[in-house]
Amino acid sequence: MSYRCEFNLNGGRRKLVMTQGSQEPGDHVALRLAACALFWPLEPKVELSPKHPALAGVEFRPDFIALNEAGEVLLWGECGNTSLNKLDKLTRRFPRARIVAIRGSETEGRRMRSDLDEALERSHRVEVLAFRSADFAVWRGAVGEVNEVFGEADEKSLNLVINQTPLACDLAAY
Repeated sequence: MSYRCEFNLNGGRRKLVMTQGSQEPGDHVALRLAACALFWPLEPKVELSPKHPALAGVEFRPDFIALNEAGEVLLWGECGNTSLNKLDKLTRRFPRARIVAIRGSETEGRRMRSDLDEALERSHRVEVLAFRSADFAVWRGAVGEVNEVFGEADEKSLNLVINQTPLACDLAAY
């Protein structure tokens, strides 16, 4: 399934088309779309070819990614469940990039932070952001195949309307 989205955020406009993977749950798609809004100024991409030079030698793909002017990874993002092994490899492979994981609830965010701190030597390199469950339910319920998003966003908050559903929320950082 394809998702089309027209973003009108922070005074700028951008269109996005994203394909849902065959095994990808709807919650995961919703988190990826939220990441596009949260990291709006960095112009995140959600569909990057594995042949893209920024992914050379990398055995996996990001859920969202932002590149600098030179095409280097500036931000690598993961949504929902992500293996600790993958996050550990990312902290080593991209030492200057921000590594961000977005979760759909504060419980999931706290659990991920705890697991990271127990298992990873460089756990401080992974930023964990999490919706409050009720806020994510509103966001997830509003996401459809065609989406219009208007409002303002920054890396930790959304104040917008998605498909005529208002949402004002702050994400927790762990």
